[in-house]
Amino acid sequence: MRSGEAYDFSMFEQHTDEQLRQEQDTAAQGSVLQMPEASTKKHAKVRLHKHPLRTVAICICLVVMAGVMATFVYGQVQLSELAVQISEADNSLGEQQSLYTQLQMKNDAKQSLSTVETAATQKLGMSKIDSSQMETVEMNSADKAQVVQKTGDDFLTKIWDRICALLS
Repeated sequence: MRSGEAYDFSMFEQHTDEQLRQEQDTAAQGSVLQMPEASTKKHAKVRLHKHPLRTVAICICLVVMAGVMATFVYGQVQLSELAVQISEADNSLGEQQSLYTQLQMKNDAKQSLSTVETAATQKLGMSKIDSSQMETVEMNSADKAQVVQKTGDDFLTKIWDRICALLS
């Protein structure tokens, strides 16, 4: 199995201090670029003060985005709380409907005709009607009922009747 790795065997060789300093100096000089001082200062000033409105706009955008995210999170929290309340209300409704059904069945059982008949015969000593318990009553055809209407001989009643007659 071959690999494409390369080894630097110079690291294992014995070097003197002078050789190491020379190698470091050449490496440092080759990788560092120096810019003139005048252009560096000018470039730094331009960069710092080039677009102050851009930084303000970025800050405003960040604040708006943070507000939108906070509103979204708050809405999700409220939504989950309402979902919990709805589920609790549904559970409570189911329990109340079950209790209503039980009470309705008990009420129907207490008020059924067979229960009422049993209670009447056993507790109250009642029995079903038979012919010996019936009495017939005859009425005279000569009897008559008459409703007597009170006549208004009173002074105020007469005035009231006249006012009603005028208005009609």
